[in-house]
Amino acid sequence: MAPLKTLLLFLVVLLPVANACQPPRTLHVPVFHRDALFPPPPGAKRGSLLRQRLAADAARYASLVDATGRLHSPVFSGIPFESGEYFALVGVGTPSTKAMLVIDTGSDLVWLQCSPCRRCYAQRGQVFDPRRSSTYRRVPCSSPQCRALRFPGCDSGGAAGGGCRYMVAYGDGSSSTGELATDKLAFANDTYVNNVTLGCGRDNEGLFDSAAGLLGVARGKISISTQVAPAYGSVFEYCLGDRTSRSTRSSYLVFGRTPEPPSTAFTALLSNPRRPSLYYVDMAGFSVGGERVTGFSNASLALDTATGRGGVVVDSGTAISRFARDAYAALRDAFDARARAAGMRRLAGEHSVFDACYDLRGRPAASAPLIVLHFAGGADMALPPENYFLPVDGGRRRAASYRRCLGFEAADDGLSVIGNVQQQGFRVVFDVEKERIGFAPKGCTS
Repeated sequence: MAPLKTLLLFLVVLLPVANACQPPRTLHVPVFHRDALFPPPPGAKRGSLLRQRLAADAARYASLVDATGRLHSPVFSGIPFESGEYFALVGVGTPSTKAMLVIDTGSDLVWLQCSPCRRCYAQRGQVFDPRRSSTYRRVPCSSPQCRALRFPGCDSGGAAGGGCRYMVAYGDGSSSTGELATDKLAFANDTYVNNVTLGCGRDNEGLFDSAAGLLGVARGKISISTQVAPAYGSVFEYCLGDRTSRSTRSSYLVFGRTPEPPSTAFTALLSNPRRPSLYYVDMAGFSVGGERVTGFSNASLALDTATGRGGVVVDSGTAISRFARDAYAALRDAFDARARAAGMRRLAGEHSVFDACYDLRGRPAASAPLIVLHFAGGADMALPPENYFLPVDGGRRRAASYRRCLGFEAADDGLSVIGNVQQQGFRVVFDVEKERIGFAPKGCTS
């Protein structure tokens, strides 16, 4: 979702509490893929679901382009890329109401639907009712938190005495409007954080089907990652597990520093003054089958800090990775040459949004040419085939067993994105303190 551009710096005091005398050093959050929790209805056709979800993913990408101790929670996963969203399980208020929130590295604000609401989309599970929470407090219109919003508003009491109102609108047409407040968020292991600034949505619409709201973990001043930083540090990590699995054991979101596996490859975290909330990396190119991909301009993947255009963003909410058109074309052509040399038959035409698809009858998908993403400083991200050679069925289930497509797309407007399908199974570390991002393969253990 589109990041919020904050204008003023402010300090929010949060009090992490656990059963032990000392607060934990990290905060764990359970994480799930949407379809692990909300499977498609019986009889739903896989091909039509795929088209719907990829259309939603395109809208998600459009929203990125258009926008300017230990905390732990599970992360939920589901069936192959029929949804691009992963959910964090948190408890809100006192007593706690469970809420499944979309994890979004492209947004700052934490918000959820609230009852009563003037307009709410269909949500699975109980809608949070702030009237029943003894720890819920409205944020005054004169507060730093309110002034930090991009589009702040006030109740009829005015700036001096009224409550703050928020409005967030995303490039895909989704939106949420309501009251800015603070309340307690509960995480795994009976750990909770007091006084979290969040939005209580009374008027919500768009592509948030089933979720209670959104957990903003971008770099802005009101994101949850920034709010818990005084207690846990400006570092968090996640691992987005197998989207085909209904198990929740392998996925997680952790705020705080954890031991680094030797396999973690770090690259510099870049800042874009015009898009300060997003996580940019300095991507150097690709390899296919052990050979470096050529035939595109190095500037295609570079961030122009003067204009704020271009660059490569690591994003949890976009499913399919997108690269500048000439870079994508060079990657696709290099893959195609290797795939044909290995005897794979390319299918004519486009299949869904993909334009490089193959008939694998008689060949395992694991035989696909290997793809590596290269970053500045020598960091590499060697993708397993299941992260980029994706099954499609063209509306027929049996075809999905032998049809595979190269799971990348072209980004016409210059912003390249590494999506969650390609991140699947990697431990991804967002280390703002040390200004770096790390990738560790086979990292879904907490």
